[in-house]
Amino acid sequence: MGGFDDKLGIMKIFVVVPVFNEENRAVNTIKKILKVDKKVIVIVVDDGSSDDSLKILKKEFKKNKRVVLSSHLINLGKGAAMKTGAKIAWKLDGEAVIFIDADGQHNPKYLPRFINQLDKYPVVFGYRLLDKNSPWIRKTGNKLAGLLISVLFNIKKKDLLCGFLGFRKEVYKKIIWKSTRYGIETEMATKVGRNKIPFSEIKIDTIYIDKYKGVTIFDAFKILFKIPFWYFEK
Repeated sequence: MGGFDDKLGIMKIFVVVPVFNEENRAVNTIKKILKVDKKVIVIVVDDGSSDDSLKILKKEFKKNKRVVLSSHLINLGKGAAMKTGAKIAWKLDGEAVIFIDADGQHNPKYLPRFINQLDKYPVVFGYRLLDKNSPWIRKTGNKLAGLLISVLFNIKKKDLLCGFLGFRKEVYKKIIWKSTRYGIETEMATKVGRNKIPFSEIKIDTIYIDKYKGVTIFDAFKILFKIPFWYFEK
């Protein structure tokens, strides 16, 4: 079980897909992942969706041996769903996990690169080039947060809000996050910097499915205010 490059052949890697009210988008994302890597096992965690996401996922993948389905009875937040997925991977003897959002904003074609880089680095972050068409709040939030963590945690990252990322089990306890919703990726970056963990960055496509979905101005300010808190946290 697990996806790996035959030339490397050393790690058992699982792809974790947190799902909340994504229905067909989640199905399409999972199918693309399965197509890109013929060996990878996908762990899908439905985070208490109020729509038909779980029902549709069960119908599509219940009999698929390469898909592990799990669910929360209530919505606990993306951070909790990510932890559930990672814990399932460790129970299945996984050595690393890669996270991909269910809504289609992460192109699974980059999976082979993440798998390859995880052989060389304990942590691998995806990053997007935020051009003039990117939401203003994302660009501004990224710049401010990037400046803060570079000063406080001595880490320079190109994109602090990208959820396409992966890490090895060996560093999980050092980077485990407390954030349940937005801010997970930024908090993880602060822990990588604090613990001086080597990491790699992979450029991915910039895809925004819905400009009204995702990080709001309020969310961005909450993330910024949390950065000093993470600095003083033990």
